[in-house]
Amino acid sequence: MDAVVDYSNFGELGEILKANWTIFGDTLRDISAVQKILGSLNTLRSPLAHCKPLAPDEVLRLHLGLRDWFRQMG
Repeated sequence: MDAVVDYSNFGELGEILKANWTIFGDTLRDISAVQKILGSLNTLRSPLAHCKPLAPDEVLRLHLGLRDWFRQMG
């Protein structure tokens, strides 16, 4: 059985996290930083979802975005 969150994009995920910050606030450090990271990752979603290669700068952006995400969780 699929959960509704399974069909959420990064922007929607940011709103879900913000609306439920009392649950996620202990795990994530800063909601504005989280939303910024998710916004950055959202710009990369389209080429990935359509099986198109990422440009070298987009690969770097992906690595930095993931690193920022894990930093927020730490």
